[in-house]
Amino acid sequence: MKKYLKTIILIISLIILSLIIFNYFDNNTENLEITVNDLKETSIPGTIEISNPIFKNKGLNTNPYEIIAKKGIQIKSDIELYEVFGKFTNDNNELIYIKADKGFYSQSTQLIELIGNVLIYDDIGNKTSTRTAVINIDSRTMNLKDDIVTVSGTSTIKSNSSVVDEKDNIIVYSGNVKVKIENK
Repeated sequence: MKKYLKTIILIISLIILSLIIFNYFDNNTENLEITVNDLKETSIPGTIEISNPIFKNKGLNTNPYEIIAKKGIQIKSDIELYEVFGKFTNDNNELIYIKADKGFYSQSTQLIELIGNVLIYDDIGNKTSTRTAVINIDSRTMNLKDDIVTVSGTSTIKSNSSVVDEKDNIIVYSGNVKVKIENK
């Protein structure tokens, strides 16, 4: 009886050990497949990963600006940016700041597209948030899309889209526009 019991325990132990080993190798295979797929997605020919990219313009034909990101991936002449921060100087030498989760910057077209948690603010307390913004540095315009909320002093403006034209000093809100002004 003891002999059969030892044999049964040995067989059960071998089965458990086999299951553990097969499960370990199966998990490693899945992780390896995920890693290989990630490499395929990011290894586009001509791409270069850049840590902490910074782009500056001192303002010969445009006002000075600086764009900083935690990480960038250069794809040909465009750069995909992650955790974007920037500052722009307007005609009155006032600073305007931008923040976003992600962005695309093209030096050739002077366009910056910001995506995800876009925040535009200045030193005097004006803040605008949106999901998507496209900044054209040459024409000095910003096109804001998707849930725009602008807070300035005691007023709040909500809209579907907005165009900020720095040259003509005009801001146009469109779509479903709601304005709330509080008297204090």
